[in-house]
Amino acid sequence: MINIRVSVFALLAAALSVPTGAYAAKVVEEIEIEGMVSPASPKALTAALEKQLEVKVLGYDFYGTPNGWPRMKVEYDSSRVTRDQIEKVIDSAEDPTGTSFRVHRGEIKIHVALLDEEMKADSVFVAEAPDPGQVTNPIPPSPESHARGEKLYVKYCSKCHGMTGNGAGPSAHGFSTYPRQLWTWYQADKSADPYLFWFITNGRSDMPPWGVILSEDQRWDLVNYVKTFAPPTD
Repeated sequence: MINIRVSVFALLAAALSVPTGAYAAKVVEEIEIEGMVSPASPKALTAALEKQLEVKVLGYDFYGTPNGWPRMKVEYDSSRVTRDQIEKVIDSAEDPTGTSFRVHRGEIKIHVALLDEEMKADSVFVAEAPDPGQVTNPIPPSPESHARGEKLYVKYCSKCHGMTGNGAGPSAHGFSTYPRQLWTWYQADKSADPYLFWFITNGRSDMPPWGVILSEDQRWDLVNYVKTFAPPTD
């Protein structure tokens, strides 16, 4: 009888001595990712994480994030894996194009000044200088035009220029230079319209020529919408 009691007490003591971490619930977190520049990016990052760590990638959100950066949802056991380990794997992985993934930890540095060599190369390889010409915007600014322009902007422009026009969209960090901050033209008068229309139509450097797929009216709606981006207040 004494031996049985001792065994019971031993079992209870052993149970109470189990580390708290052994009962840790699985954690689900969202992590903002830079470097998602191709359709193969999610598969490559998922493979890197699940191969090196005991984690499960639950999916990616490319369109519903408030700041435009893609978010990865990952599940892991906090007793076996830490957030820091996950971030280190992300920062060491690469997209199949050779672009490095990075955890987005705040605003990135944008508009780094071009080197003299880059400016010389640009003058040699760019096919034509901006030549806006004498064109007039046939679509007056209005809530209707801004609404149409916003839909086009979200679909075609935001991945590079950012949802707020800050030039730090999720695809932009892979470029040699970041897109310009669009609030430069906030409430600009009609004299800016030909210039904006030319760039939207013809593109330049990493920016594609949207005149290939967008109608003239759509491009003018974009011009009107771009001039609604207000600079940050802080």
